[in-house]
Amino acid sequence: MWWKGNSRGEFKVNSAYQLMDQTNRQTYSWPWKQIWRSKIPHKISCFIWLLAKEAALTQDNLKKRGITLCSSCFLCGEALETVNHLFLHCKYTQQLWRIFLNLKGISWTMPRKVSEALKSWEAAGVNAKDRNKWRITPASIWWTIWKERNSRCFESIENDVQKVKLNLSFYCYVFGVIKYTPMTLISN
Repeated sequence: MWWKGNSRGEFKVNSAYQLMDQTNRQTYSWPWKQIWRSKIPHKISCFIWLLAKEAALTQDNLKKRGITLCSSCFLCGEALETVNHLFLHCKYTQQLWRIFLNLKGISWTMPRKVSEALKSWEAAGVNAKDRNKWRITPASIWWTIWKERNSRCFESIENDVQKVKLNLSFYCYVFGVIKYTPMTLISN
């Protein structure tokens, strides 16, 4: 095994501390490529930007503006609806994430924030040929979640998880993430 922390390839605690210190000094890299270079409709890019800034109008952000609809998540009903809960940590949302993670054979620990998820997703990367599809995947998932959340909030229509999976597969198909029939995702 080769340790990249020093020139001899030997692990030393000192070199690990130096490596961590260098990492902490690096400036935060904003995931702008994943937001603005993805081949998705502009309104969805704007929406993803709002998510990364934690500015989408979830329950917590509406409450800050003096608007109270309810305090819990429209999807799971268990936690306060924040951007990070709704799009990363909600039990309902995690079912949608698992579809893609299982398809790709990826073991993934969800980051705390959407901006961190975008950065991690970009860093995980894939070959250049599939890079755009890779970048579009979170947008497809998050747009599907947002549409379902708004359906429940404003129309009182609660779709079952199979219908939401169908909607997700539709967006993935339209955005070019998948080329096979959208029904394939539903069985997962």
